[in-house]
Formats: sequence, structure tokens, C-alpha cells
Amino acid sequence: MAIIIKTQQISEEDFGAIKVKNLFNKPEFEQMSVAMIRVQGVNRRHINRKSDEFYYVLEGTGTFAVDDEEASPVATGDLIFIPRNTAFVDSGQMTLLVFSSPRYEVSQIEYME
Repeated sequence: MAIIIKTQQISEEDFGAIKVKNLFNKPEFEQMSVAMIRVQGVNRRHINRKSDEFYYVLEGTGTFAVDDEEASPVATGDLIFIPRNTAFVDSGQMTLLVFSSPRYEVSQIEYME
């Protein structure tokens, strides 16, 4: 069965430096979730304890600082892979499409600061 998601009809949640639209995150579909994130500044350093995450930059520019490495610049069209249990910070002015596998659960996010 196909599912069509009308993303314009999904409300955006405001978390300060990031704005999130959870496009697809259903408990009965444990394999994956999808969100659109607008980064407007510096997101807090955090770790996803459950999911591997792929970030695709839809538009804009920014940086990803993974573990203790120097921040790497990213721009429209770049794909960033963050394995589960990896600390990172994303910052800039960009819109990201995020695929999490298994599906994202807020209770599995640990903020470092």
C-alpha cells in the first residue's frame, strides 16, 4: 500500500535553533522515520542512542562537527551519515531531510550540554 504525505499540511515544531517537521514516524513502522529540519543557528551537541541518521542538505549551508573533529562545511546536495552513538553538532542556515533507522525516538536523544 502506498502512502502519500502532504508535507505542507504537517505542523513545524520549534526547538530554538532548529525547526522540525516529522514527516513519517509511525510506531508500527520501526525500520525508518523521516523528518525535515530547518537549522537556524547552532543546534546543541547531542547523540542519538538508537538510530543511524542520514542528513541530506536540501538548501543552504552549514557545518557538522562529529565527535571531536573540526567542523566540516556542508551545502546543498551534500549527504551526511551520523552513526548511532556518535556525538555531533550541526549549525548554519540550511534545510535538511533526515532519514533515521531504526525510527527516531526522542527518548533516545542525549544532549551533551
